[in-house]
Amino acid sequence: LRMYSLILYTYLAPSRVCEGVGVFSLVDIPKDTCIFTPNKTQYVLWNDVDTRLRGRLETLTYCDAEGFWIDSDLDKLSPQYYINHSHEPNVSYNKDTGKLYAIKDIPKDVELTDYYFPGGRDWHT
Repeated sequence: LRMYSLILYTYLAPSRVCEGVGVFSLVDIPKDTCIFTPNKTQYVLWNDVDTRLRGRLETLTYCDAEGFWIDSDLDKLSPQYYINHSHEPNVSYNKDTGKLYAIKDIPKDVELTDYYFPGGRDWHT
């Protein structure tokens, strides 16, 4: 029997840093807390998805000419896909594990933000 621990740290609401959706802290989140752990990451070929979806998927995922990587089901994107850019972020991804961590204490009802490097800032806008 496998036991799961469900801790909800976030909710979605209108962003305060851009025109769109943002991710906000549901509770106080201490520094170094793992907020999101990815499900299985998969590589999907562009040929396997409806061509009408490509533009949007390119804005939400790491992608290349042949396809894209995603760590959630295509019919329901995980909340971390709505984390917006900031020059003073409060979260960061561990590139090796795909986990998202608080890099400072985040009070309740504060928007979670990550730093997008210059080549990736137009993804989510």
